[in-house]
Amino acid sequence: MSSEWMKVMLEEISRKKAEAEQVRMEEQARMDEQARADEQTRADEQARADDQARVKEQARVEHQRRRDDSAQG
Repeated sequence: MSSEWMKVMLEEISRKKAEAEQVRMEEQARMDEQARADEQTRADEQARADDQARVKEQARVEHQRRRDDSAQG
């Protein structure tokens, strides 16, 4: 009877370890996915900022060109 109890306990320990490992793997996957989402958000924000800076610079150059044209003409 003692060996049967020991077998049951070892199976229970093994089951709990497997469950804990599964939970750990799922949590790691969630953290990895969140990190990817955060990185994508940062990249998107940087791209928007770059686009805004490019448009602003184009507008500045166009405004300066018009000023130069009107000063010459």
